[in-house]
Amino acid sequence: PSQQEAIRFGLASEDLAIIHGPPGTGKTTTVVELIQQAVKRGEKVLACAPSNTAVDNLLERLIVAGAKVVRVGHPARVDESLREYTLDAQVADHEVMSVVQDMLREAETLFRKAGRFTRAKPPRGAKSEMRREARRLKADARLLEQQAVESVLDRSNVVCATLTFNEDLLGDRRFHLAVIDEACQSTEPACWIPVLRADRLVLAGDHCQLPPTVLSDKAAREGLAISLLERMVAHYGQQVTRQLKIQYRMHQQIMQFSSEQFYDGTLEADDSVVSHTLEDLPSISASSLTNQPITYIDTAGADWHEEIEPEGESKRNPKEGAFLLRKVEQLEASGLPTKSIAIITPYAAQVRWLRDQRGRDDLEIDTVDGFQGREKEAVLISCVRSNATGEIGFLGDIRRMNVALTRARRSLIVVGDSATLGGHEFYAALFSYFESIGAYRSIWEEDTF
Repeated sequence: PSQQEAIRFGLASEDLAIIHGPPGTGKTTTVVELIQQAVKRGEKVLACAPSNTAVDNLLERLIVAGAKVVRVGHPARVDESLREYTLDAQVADHEVMSVVQDMLREAETLFRKAGRFTRAKPPRGAKSEMRREARRLKADARLLEQQAVESVLDRSNVVCATLTFNEDLLGDRRFHLAVIDEACQSTEPACWIPVLRADRLVLAGDHCQLPPTVLSDKAAREGLAISLLERMVAHYGQQVTRQLKIQYRMHQQIMQFSSEQFYDGTLEADDSVVSHTLEDLPSISASSLTNQPITYIDTAGADWHEEIEPEGESKRNPKEGAFLLRKVEQLEASGLPTKSIAIITPYAAQVRWLRDQRGRDDLEIDTVDGFQGREKEAVLISCVRSNATGEIGFLGDIRRMNVALTRARRSLIVVGDSATLGGHEFYAALFSYFESIGAYRSIWEEDTF
């Protein structure tokens, strides 16, 4: 119902509508349905996202939904299975292109002929006439090619592109509606490119997850780390926003803390996921590891100190990492396929250490930032920070932890040092939540310790 309400709201809006999609609520599914409905009304839609991966995700779903869609962008950056939908591929298949090829070949022949007049003296002006004719043919061919581009764009109802697409390709073409998915991961200036081509705008994203990546501290301080969506929510609030409320990913207990901390307790687990655990999957052996939705293992007192990566700036925690890899082996031994498991961590050095130790790339190991938008049946989080002074670095950006805590469908295993993290009110609340649902364990209770 909240998805349908968001779609109705987005279609009825005269200028701006925001679809706020918390984790697992089917935001992209909603966006695709909204685009289809707009197309049914005879509208032309420009569908954008900040990354090629996110655009390809939209494109794939629009194709399945049967939309007439064209993908603008360099074909090499588009997923191979989707290349036939790129503007380049569709133009190459266009009926006029065989004529264009003939004209270009003829021009090439004329250029060659003009260069070959050596022995016999050509009639006066013949060479330059040939070259002129060749140039004319080339210009006409380019014109025809441009017409093929226009024709492909005219035939399609939806144009998909990253936010920073090549403006020249679209000429002065306008759209009834621009839709930006993952809008919170885009800087505001990038959003203006599609915004200026459309009569109406729909932004979809979640400002309670990670903001755009801005490499310059000065730019971030000056406000570039605040997305257009976040600024519009702060400015107009509920009058332009509809939130999706049912999530289709997480067990109730995995969802609960995030719902209370970030979404005013508004999230509900769909019946299909509310109580699902690993042990409900086929061929999984029952154990406390597979029937618990959440396990927090506290490493306080174990002296598993963080360290700075040699030749680097990033932090890692080898003992914590080794423990997590043993946990993965236990999950695999209980029958869970490796492809259903991921380890995520805020620190790139920990990712490198874990990948190196694992020694084969069958297990997905990534930074939290790299895993936004993704999910697995079981997710293990390595918090890394463990020091005497309670420094937690960018774990202090709790939006990163919101992403981390909401990637798992059936099993979330968090490993961290409460003595280091617990001084921060967010983590103190998280640990007391873990205790309240019986998910807390000390490292001393672990057999593999």
